[in-house]
Amino acid sequence: MVVPQEAVFQNRRHAAFLLGERLMEYRNTDNVVVAVPGGGIHVGAYLSELLHLPLDVMPCRKIRHPADPQRTIGAVSVDAVVLPEQDRNLPQDYIYHQIQLLQHVIDMQARHYAAARPPLSFKGKTVIVVDDLMLTGDSVLACVKAVRRQNPAKIVVAVPNLTPAATQLISDSIDGIVYLTIEPQAAQHLYAEFPTISEQEVIDILRQRAAAMESVTIL
Repeated sequence: MVVPQEAVFQNRRHAAFLLGERLMEYRNTDNVVVAVPGGGIHVGAYLSELLHLPLDVMPCRKIRHPADPQRTIGAVSVDAVVLPEQDRNLPQDYIYHQIQLLQHVIDMQARHYAAARPPLSFKGKTVIVVDDLMLTGDSVLACVKAVRRQNPAKIVVAVPNLTPAATQLISDSIDGIVYLTIEPQAAQHLYAEFPTISEQEVIDILRQRAAAMESVTIL
């Protein structure tokens, strides 16, 4: 495959392989990979396979600015809300209703994901939180906060590409970070292939990785 000159990674699998080389200390240990869907599920699945670790997922949704859908003002995960730079000019009822709406969607997602794999405990383990890129960091931070509630021993964020701003936002909430490239604007153009991931694909990947881990355990 020919990778465009401006691209750094062929696809998410390629990025995960490069990340995995920096995470080999966790291979075949009693730890967990937690992916941030959608694109993070591909990176997480490949890391799970490479490191022989179980895969989980932490549903998360961004809160969009009411006047500019391309801009985010925060993020919501299963039981955490992140509002990094709350604009005082934004209607508070808008933010409240968005949080309520997104939490409802996330609850439904969580139930669907739970049916696809056995429950995993994070208590006392190193949890590797994975995404495919990190521009603002609010989604990853919301997931990190939700993971932290389950008393892991350590949280490490692994992401192929991120920005200095995202690093600054999450640095106080994690125990380590592994990345491949850092630049002012993390973007999908760094990937030659960057397909959209459906909810069904997330569920299918969770089932596949759960079955693969179960077969290894039986053997």
